[in-house]
Amino acid sequence: MIKSTSLLALWAASSATAAPGKPSGSWQPKGPWGHPWGRLSSSGCGKTHHTGYNNDTASHSIISGGLNRTYGVNVPNDYNDNPSKARALIIDYHGSGGNAWQQYDNSQYYNYPSGEEYVVVYPNAYGSNHSWQGPNYAPAGVSDLNFTIDLLDHIEDQYCIDTSLVYASGKSNGGGFVDTLACSDQGDRFAAFAIASGAMYTDTSRDSCSKKRAILESHGDMDSTIPYHPTKPGRGGPIPDISQWVSWWGYRTCGSSAKPQNSGDLGGYNTTSYSCGNWDKVIDHYQVFDLGHCWPSSTGENYDALAPDQDTRKCLDKVLDYTPVVLNFFSKWTLSNSPKN
Repeated sequence: MIKSTSLLALWAASSATAAPGKPSGSWQPKGPWGHPWGRLSSSGCGKTHHTGYNNDTASHSIISGGLNRTYGVNVPNDYNDNPSKARALIIDYHGSGGNAWQQYDNSQYYNYPSGEEYVVVYPNAYGSNHSWQGPNYAPAGVSDLNFTIDLLDHIEDQYCIDTSLVYASGKSNGGGFVDTLACSDQGDRFAAFAIASGAMYTDTSRDSCSKKRAILESHGDMDSTIPYHPTKPGRGGPIPDISQWVSWWGYRTCGSSAKPQNSGDLGGYNTTSYSCGNWDKVIDHYQVFDLGHCWPSSTGENYDALAPDQDTRKCLDKVLDYTPVVLNFFSKWTLSNSPKN
């Protein structure tokens, strides 16, 4: 577990083995990806890079919309063994007031054998409050949708990316922005989207979005920041009831005849999913009963669980390990088989 933001500690953590209780052994793709990766290789193939996590904003920055935008990146430890092997990509967005390193330490994709195979990029939001486009507290005039495409173009130019295997994930305001991205034309370059404790400020009615997408979301019943069943607007404006929001995505992707599949209690959480045609559980939602505003972790060793303010965060519930759920969901979807319109 990373205890310091120093670059030395981050590099050490990036080469560490999976934590006890995590999956181990040689990872093999599951679902429709098949072998080999690299069917749609980007222009960055063949270039070598520092492996592990690097958050040096002096070297990891681009100009987007006239603004200097920064990011961190985690590169697979074996990347330079074959820099022409195209990799899947995740762009992972932090919550309001957070930063790239915090989200790196929240999702911890690097701690799982399948997650180690991805290039994962952690962008920083712009402005003093470090917030993404959507809520009324976000910096005025800043397009994070355009920044995302500029960043994606840059990463595909610098790294060997399979452009059919590009995904977005995020927590809280970052998760809400992932929903905004999914509802946009810019989202057409992404195969699937995963959200934790999403603050969906731009998606407050069924008709506010018309895209068909593969969507995964988790939300805690004890979330007081973005309540599961809100009775008043959030800090950045109106927010939807989460159960209604899930049903809207079922309708958007699967049509008016979409029927939810409810799991019942699975031991501290339940799931609601929608399937249609060849899209199995294309909309998949996890409702965690005793969890607050968190990226769920079964180890209690990610950023949210180790934060000091657990009386309000309520991130110590360990019934769901969300990161492998996200990785499994992403493994089902490519640009060729995911919903689109």
